[in-house]
Amino acid sequence: MRNDALLPAEPYEAWGPLASLLYGHPPGRREPLIYVNCTRLMRASPFSLWVRLRELLAERGLTISTTVLVYLFPDGGYAETGVVLSDGGRVYEFDIGYSRMRAGSERNAVIENWHDITSSWQTHPFRSEIADAFIWRPPARRT
Repeated sequence: MRNDALLPAEPYEAWGPLASLLYGHPPGRREPLIYVNCTRLMRASPFSLWVRLRELLAERGLTISTTVLVYLFPDGGYAETGVVLSDGGRVYEFDIGYSRMRAGSERNAVIENWHDITSSWQTHPFRSEIADAFIWRPPARRT
């Protein structure tokens, strides 16, 4: 069995900037808009991981069209780790558990950890990206 057949490239297309950050490349060499790419994928990608993420976030009461996904990246063989900003200004860190090595398992992914980090995100390793995402996110619509 080929490994590249298990993990389609599409959900990882926007993670080059994150990889650059994680591997210690100078900030000038990485794209500053990882949250734009991740949010676009979260809102519109037909890939089953993103579809499932939309379902899981909606179950948590988040409105997908106004939520910003700061990042989502693989964390070992059985999880994805991410941070979202709700339209109400709350910041949540979470892990999605499933076996990335087993095709189709993302359809049954579950949120294993869900932490409100609104009062502590300024000390988070990705605090710059979270702050940038706050600035970038579209303002809430008032009716």
